[in-house]
Amino acid sequence: MPAWNASTTIADSKTFAAAETATASIDGYHTPAICVDLENLEGNADDTLTIEIVGDVGTYEVDSRTLSETGTYIVDVPQADMMRLTSTNGTTISAEARNNPR
Repeated sequence: MPAWNASTTIADSKTFAAAETATASIDGYHTPAICVDLENLEGNADDTLTIEIVGDVGTYEVDSRTLSETGTYIVDVPQADMMRLTSTNGTTISAEARNNPR
């Protein structure tokens, strides 16, 4: 079981190509929180960021949102083995998964 304050870096000011996906293990995290910071639209009018969880029973989309300006948001996801973050148009993103014990 990870420490109560464990976190995993998904992207650190990473410039994604169109349709690029970053993955991270969240195995053992209790109701993880995914913290996303859209830093730069890289000339695009907007970008759709999609968060999915992956486990033994399949892959499920948890959140998908189209953003037309930079900003941050947090998404609570169910327990899973890993998660994926995809940028549709290609932007610069920082993201982190945090253990979220109750």
